[in-house]
Amino acid sequence: MPEKPTYEELEERVRELERAASEYKRAEEAAEYKRLEHEMILDSQLEHVIYEDTDMRILWPNKSACESVNMTREELIGRHCYEIWPQGSEPCEDCPVIKAMETRKSEFVEKTTPDGRSWFIRGYPVFDAKGEIIGAIEITQDITGRKRAEEEQKKLQTQLANAVEMAHLGYWECDVLNDLFIFNDYFYKIFHTTADEVGGYIMTTDEYAKRFLHPDDLHIVREEMKKAIETTDPNYSRQTEHRIIYSDGTVGHITVRFVIEKDADGRTIRTYGVNQDITERKRAEERLRESEEKLLRSKKMESLGLLAGGVAHDLNNVLAGIVSYPELLLLDLPEDSKLRKPIQNIQESGDRAVAIVQDLLTMARGVASTKETLNLNDIVKEYLASPEFETLKYFHPTTTFKTELDMDLMNTLGSPVHIRKAIMNLVSNASEAIEGSGNVTISTGNRYLDRAVGIYEEVKIGEYVVLSVFDDGAGISPDHLERIFEPFFTKKVMGKSGTGLGLAVVWNIVQDHKGYIDVSSDEKSTTFDLYFPITRDEVRKEDLSLSMEDYKGHGEKVLVVDDIKSQREITCNMLDVLGYKSIAVSGGEKAVEYLREHSVDIILLDMIMDPGINGRETYQRIKEIHPNQKAVIVSGFVETDEVREVQRLGAGQYVRKPLTLKKIGIAIKEELEKS
Repeated sequence: MPEKPTYEELEERVRELERAASEYKRAEEAAEYKRLEHEMILDSQLEHVIYEDTDMRILWPNKSACESVNMTREELIGRHCYEIWPQGSEPCEDCPVIKAMETRKSEFVEKTTPDGRSWFIRGYPVFDAKGEIIGAIEITQDITGRKRAEEEQKKLQTQLANAVEMAHLGYWECDVLNDLFIFNDYFYKIFHTTADEVGGYIMTTDEYAKRFLHPDDLHIVREEMKKAIETTDPNYSRQTEHRIIYSDGTVGHITVRFVIEKDADGRTIRTYGVNQDITERKRAEERLRESEEKLLRSKKMESLGLLAGGVAHDLNNVLAGIVSYPELLLLDLPEDSKLRKPIQNIQESGDRAVAIVQDLLTMARGVASTKETLNLNDIVKEYLASPEFETLKYFHPTTTFKTELDMDLMNTLGSPVHIRKAIMNLVSNASEAIEGSGNVTISTGNRYLDRAVGIYEEVKIGEYVVLSVFDDGAGISPDHLERIFEPFFTKKVMGKSGTGLGLAVVWNIVQDHKGYIDVSSDEKSTTFDLYFPITRDEVRKEDLSLSMEDYKGHGEKVLVVDDIKSQREITCNMLDVLGYKSIAVSGGEKAVEYLREHSVDIILLDMIMDPGINGRETYQRIKEIHPNQKAVIVSGFVETDEVREVQRLGAGQYVRKPLTLKKIGIAIKEELEKS
């Protein structure tokens, strides 16, 4: 039999058991403390943490998981984890918890639930002491806010990128210490190129300047860079403009905005900025400026034209006695009279004065010029055979005058007097431009216009005849080129070279003929091209054999309607000489009153009468009394539309004052012979 333990031994065993029980209790307490500590840590997490067994039943959820489904921990334990999420009663196909237990490593997935929320789900396998899978931990994070923020950021980035591109902004930064420029893609878009085409996103300041900057504006960039480096202002910023060179070699404009960065010692170490392409804006501003200048010039020309027209109208009335009376006096003087030569001189002086008035009238808005079918070659030859051209050659003996006339030149509809005046003014102007010896060439040709010429933004497409006057003189400076058609603008010597109306007259002649004018000039030559619309009508040859007997009347009654007494007297005297019976009234109202009781064969009708009704209204009232009344329009100045309206009503030719026997005789004769 075994020996019984002694009391001391029993007592020792009891103490050992007490120690073991005490250690076990402490171990249990420590384990519980650890468990509670872990639970507290997990409960403090915002993520949803769930411990699941291999059947995906919940063994323990943290506080956040419970709150997310509004259930207690006790209610969740024992449930399948997928039952508490919106997807339903089955695990999702790519469930990271199942994958983690299969692959024995952590797995994750992003999911969007039917309620529109986004989740980031991670699965971690749990092993026992033998390495066997006994469950998994599922950590779920609500990333809906983050996803929306990311989407909003992408949207903002896209909007910013679009705004940058639409605004033509090109970002750049300059490393001052290492002398390097760094650019983004939009920077290169401004220059119509790419980083690949120019060799990358980084280049030195010299490379940048050579490739992109306009050489004449290089000093602007260098000066701005110098100021940025030397400034002591930490908040220094600038905005400048300068020209650039596009990849195709054309010139553009940019605005540059930049700020600086300094180091601890106050040195400028970096500059940041954006370039904005403002080429289209600059072009629009230039177009606006040009339009405003054109409008200003147009208003100036209109004002001067109206002034010139009014002065010319009054001068024509004054000149009527100087031009018309000598013609009447010469008819009664014997050939050997001592008065014949002085009277002829008076008549010639009057004719020269009339020519100056014609220039003023040509500038006036609405001048009515009688147009006929003509050929520019004939007008050029007529001018070259004139006394005016002989005088011009006399004053310019070292100038050679040449012609290059197209023998197949088409005809145009125009005023021979005005076009001859335009040729004379251009040739005179070309001669004045030559210092020493030189050449002036007059040429003609046919041309088809299908695009704008000169300063005209639009032209009427079609066939034109072109009159060109070329000289190899010093040319016209760009500043003067914009003003050469202004009345009284001249660089010539006053009193020697004319009145300053020459090119203004040419301009108005071309406008009156619905044509175009183009001027090209450099330091060695100048060419004026005048375009006139063609006509396919034939030129009517003038009968030079006419004598006064051919256009004299036979006692027909002519009513003279004019508000100027001297004009009525001169006109009636001329009509008496031509064999007509004349009656005169001082205005439109009196003409209408006279014709209510009487009849006449033809009316000589002035267009501008003050006070009272004008020629158009006078003729309208007369037509109500005598529907077939014949009339000839007589005036020194008249609005083109007014003349055309009277002619549309039935009036005949327009005869410009001052009158001559031949002009008025032929006009009346032709009108009376009409059926």
